[in-house]
Amino acid sequence: MNKVVIKLFKALSHETRVEIVKYLFSNRKELSCQEFLDKFTLSQPTLSHHFNKLIDANILKVRKEGTSHFYSIDRNYLKNLGIDIGKIVNET
Repeated sequence: MNKVVIKLFKALSHETRVEIVKYLFSNRKELSCQEFLDKFTLSQPTLSHHFNKLIDANILKVRKEGTSHFYSIDRNYLKNLGIDIGKIVNET
């Protein structure tokens, strides 16, 4: 369990990744990569890097449809860990 929590908080240790999770949390639905590119002033490779860190920590999940990627918060995984991601990202 400790390694899981450490990985989760390491993923959230970067301000951009916290902002990505906040944006997803406030929209309460999955969002496409393009919607993030429109919102953040980051290149697609940089945004992908941040997504990968969040996916690796199981904070986000991705759904692929053709060439499009859709991201959402893995609420079930976090709930099973006893983590309220809304409280974490809204306190920053």
